[in-house]
Amino acid sequence: MKVLSKLFLASAIVGATLGNQAALAQQKRALIVGISNYGNATEDPNRWSNISGANDVKLLKPLFSQQGFKITTLVDAEATYSAIIKSLDRLTKTCKKGDLVYVHFSMHGQPIEDLNGDEADGWDEALIPVDAQMKFQKGVYEGKKHLLDDTLEKYFNEIRSKIGTKGQLYVVLDACHSGTASRGDDEHVRGVREGFTRSGKLYMPDRTQETNDYFHIPSQPGQSPVTFIEACRSYQQNKEVRDRNTGTWYGSLSYYIAQAMLNIKIDRTNKWIENVKSSMTNDRRLRKQNMVIETSK
Repeated sequence: MKVLSKLFLASAIVGATLGNQAALAQQKRALIVGISNYGNATEDPNRWSNISGANDVKLLKPLFSQQGFKITTLVDAEATYSAIIKSLDRLTKTCKKGDLVYVHFSMHGQPIEDLNGDEADGWDEALIPVDAQMKFQKGVYEGKKHLLDDTLEKYFNEIRSKIGTKGQLYVVLDACHSGTASRGDDEHVRGVREGFTRSGKLYMPDRTQETNDYFHIPSQPGQSPVTFIEACRSYQQNKEVRDRNTGTWYGSLSYYIAQAMLNIKIDRTNKWIENVKSSMTNDRRLRKQNMVIETSK
């Protein structure tokens, strides 16, 4: 009996050690990118307006730290196209099986004329790094620093394959592709109605084709689940909200993610996401804005 007890104890210790090692191997990683200062001090309507994306990073970073995430941030002048790509490269290379990965963009967005024919409406979607320009100028700026959805898709598919079926990827887009190029004191909006076009094509979103807030994303064998969370439908304005206590402006989606994180952990369930959507729906300031959820689950 003593021999069996010793064997049982040794087995339990080994099992606990292996369990702890597995738990340690599964990391929580976050990449949070936010831009406030696009260098448009005079609010020139032909340039990107300054918004409050850097505020989103300041709001979210300590909350993710408290929940045990390893965090990389890019703010304002740091958030160039090259720096974002390098950060996505590092994230893809370092993440491992079972990791929970969270990627967050708080910045402008813009539709950009599709060149490879993979978009039914003829437009790709792009996020706007700090060094991307608003308008096409042949020989000056031809769109190379627009962060295309096609580019992001490649990284996200690689991450999903790296972290595997026991991992989880969340992608948050606190941006939009409709809005105004300038803002007033009471109307902080992310995005622009004008598409980035090489041919002079007019951007005309089809509102009749986008009436749902939930979409399914296909998965390949071995990939992790993924959930994309977008502040609004592509034709809607993504309005910033002002915190009533501090007077600080934030992206609407970022603000309500932060509010949810005060009481809910970001984990592999969607409980926190439904909390965010409910809060945004109940905010009268956002009554013309629908948060969109795309998930593989």
